Amino acid sequence: MGTLLLNLGQCGNQLALQMFNLIDKSSMHEGNMFLRRRESNIYHTILVDTEPKILKPIVEDRKLYSHIDVKNVLYYQYGRGNNWGLGYLNFKQKSKLSKSNQQQAISVFKSSTNEVSIQQYCQENEQIVEQIINQARKEIEKTDYFLSISTIMSLAGGTGSGLGSRVIQEFSDIFQEVHQNVIAIFPNKTGETPLQHYNTLLSSAHIQQYADSIIYFENDRIYQMLSQIGSKQIDKSVDLSNVNEYIGSCLMNLFWINDNYTNARYYQDLLSECCITEGHKFIEVVSAPFTLFAHSNLGPLCTWEELIKSSLEQYAFEKFEDDSDQQQQIGEAVTKSLQIQSVQKKGETTLNLQSVFRSENVLKTLQDSDSHMKFLERKINSVFNPIQWNPDAVQLHFINEKSSVKGHDQKMNVTLINSTKIIPILKNVSKIAYQKYRSGAYLHWYWKYGLENQDFDNAFESLQKIQDDYNYMVEY
Repeated sequence: MGTLLLNLGQCGNQLALQMFNLIDKSSMHEGNMFLRRRESNIYHTILVDTEPKILKPIVEDRKLYSHIDVKNVLYYQYGRGNNWGLGYLNFKQKSKLSKSNQQQAISVFKSSTNEVSIQQYCQENEQIVEQIINQARKEIEKTDYFLSISTIMSLAGGTGSGLGSRVIQEFSDIFQEVHQNVIAIFPNKTGETPLQHYNTLLSSAHIQQYADSIIYFENDRIYQMLSQIGSKQIDKSVDLSNVNEYIGSCLMNLFWINDNYTNARYYQDLLSECCITEGHKFIEVVSAPFTLFAHSNLGPLCTWEELIKSSLEQYAFEKFEDDSDQQQQIGEAVTKSLQIQSVQKKGETTLNLQSVFRSENVLKTLQDSDSHMKFLERKINSVFNPIQWNPDAVQLHFINEKSSVKGHDQKMNVTLINSTKIIPILKNVSKIAYQKYRSGAYLHWYWKYGLENQDFDNAFESLQKIQDDYNYMVEY
């Protein structure tokens, strides 16, 4: 069995390398993850960037990166200028350009000897897409049963958002029977690039159309959450590397939830079940334990209550308040609990939730414990506010797996949430992008690469439809 991980752009590759590093350091690295080739320790992964800074060291240092096939490391020279249009550029787009625009469409990135023309960019994009498809086919042929393709990409830049949109579209035509999952990173609300809201608008609309499921992470919100939670654990300031560390932890745990013993559940099955219709594909993931400052946020002997608290706190950290006076009997143990206020704002509802609990003896210690299950049900209803008309909105899964470390029952939880929480995120992207669009700001950067007003109008309509579809399910 196998899963292909495609990593695009600086963000996508940094996250993948962070996850691989966590896997290699974990005591569970021999577990049931299908990210490796059966006959070796090599990952089923392709790493792609349009500039060499991140990927060139992987090719040069084969001892450090021996777990990555050098043939699957594809890097180029000129970047994509944080421009969706340049990343997506193909000969069809180029044909839309007038002669005057073609003469003006010269990249701001220059080599030491020559400028890069739109023709060169177009040819390079075609070459990149062809190489990615060829390498993907070879990786798929190395597995007897192929599960899915997961693509990690930022929505804000040029390579991740633009080239990523193009590749996902090509994959949807070529690998029609394969589940296409996108792991999308929403940028900080301000400060990365003046084009980021346009790029996020265009790429969000594109992956909605061509992907089967979309796991999303918000950089801003993760930073705030880690700053609050981390301040309780260690006196250090959180930075972007910690955000990547957290996302890498979540992805590692997600890819580990495969039930090898009963063949009843694989992670892409849960993704498919979480995407209840074609219009509802956006999924948030939280998991426990996670890694922060190179250490697990929970000890190896943590209780189920501590694990559940950690997962809920990540999703609803704004609404958690410690209550040291409140005590609650959980089974035979008396533990401190949290007074959990509802995280839901008006209209915020969970359409589908898939939560997986795994340990060496999860059936006895959690699933068959009435007190634990009542505790879990109460917290889920309080924090996630499951939609009332669907009795199957919350699905709990339990996987028994023997610990690889003697004497340690390595508990783990991964929760996938499809909720209306995506609405304000997309609304903010559309609002800021439309303000710029209406004033004509920065649009010449897209016109010169073949985009038209209709491309932006379609993207605005697509994001509005996503919001309407989510609202309709709540009002149903």
